[in-house]
Order: sequence, then C-alpha cells, then structure tokens
Amino acid sequence: MKHLLFLLIPVFFTITVQAQFNPDNFKGMKFRSIGPAGMSGRVTAIDVDLSNPNRIFAGAASGGVWLSENGGN
Repeated sequence: MKHLLFLLIPVFFTITVQAQFNPDNFKGMKFRSIGPAGMSGRVTAIDVDLSNPNRIFAGAASGGVWLSENGGN
C-alpha cells in the first residue's frame, strides 16, 4: 500500500500545459540555408578526440570535414 501511495502522489501534482499554435510567432522567420549545398552520403574517415569522446570528426568523400561536439547527436 505504501508503494502505491508513492506512485500516485506525482499524479496529483502533475500540471498539464497545452501549447497553442500561433502562426504570428513565425512571421519574422525567413528561409535560409543551414547546411552544405552538396550533400554527400559517403564518409571516408572518422576520428574521435581521445581527450573528449563527444568530439567527433568525419571526412566526406565529396570533400569537407564535419564536426560533432555532442557525440554525433
């Protein structure tokens, strides 16, 4: 019974927030390029910084080096 009480307590204190979609929030936004023009699907080299494993470098076959500082996420 004690375990059931601990499971139900968070239910009573949960607050439900509904987000409303408002198109006016997006009026000031404009389309822009956020990535390279030539996408490459082939990676030829990968290297990881041993002092920081979340820092990953990837070399693309079409040229260019990609950097991830969050472990590839």
